[in-house]
Amino acid sequence: MNQDIYTLAYELGEMLANDEHVVKLNSLEEKMSNDKQVISLAYQKDLACSKYSDALSHFEEDSKEVKDAQKDLHQKKLALDSNEIVREYLKAYSDVRDLYNEINHILFSGLSMKMEEHK
Repeated sequence: MNQDIYTLAYELGEMLANDEHVVKLNSLEEKMSNDKQVISLAYQKDLACSKYSDALSHFEEDSKEVKDAQKDLHQKKLALDSNEIVREYLKAYSDVRDLYNEINHILFSGLSMKMEEHK
């Protein structure tokens, strides 16, 4: 029986690795990681995130410094998320997440009820 479960799990893994949604996500991830504009935008967002975190640790939350850092972080994140490749990636990521959630539901939805019965 265990061999059957391992075989099925392996087959599911293979099917997922070759699923068009997963393949597209992997392709877009590679494209993003090689795109100079995306790299620059991500770096700028990371710097703004660090500045915001530093501002929070040194100033009151409602201070001008924190509000300015928060606004800058929002603008940098918006610029990154507005990039065409990033938008495509986020859509593909959402599709894959939905696929995994559906599989998770199919595989494990009855498990919690069965565990309750054994208590």
